Amino acid sequence: MASVAPVKKKLMDVKIGELPSWMLRQDFAPKGIAGVFQREHEQLCKYH
Repeated sequence: MASVAPVKKKLMDVKIGELPSWMLRQDFAPKGIAGVFQREHEQLCKYH
């Protein structure tokens, strides 16, 4: 049986009713937060 990975939604794609469960699924460890900044920095450098 194949496992299904959960789909990661961006904050702008989350509906108000889904917000609490979305926040619980986020990685608030220092490594997770650093990854968010790294991805955003790469996107900024890619398009500018």
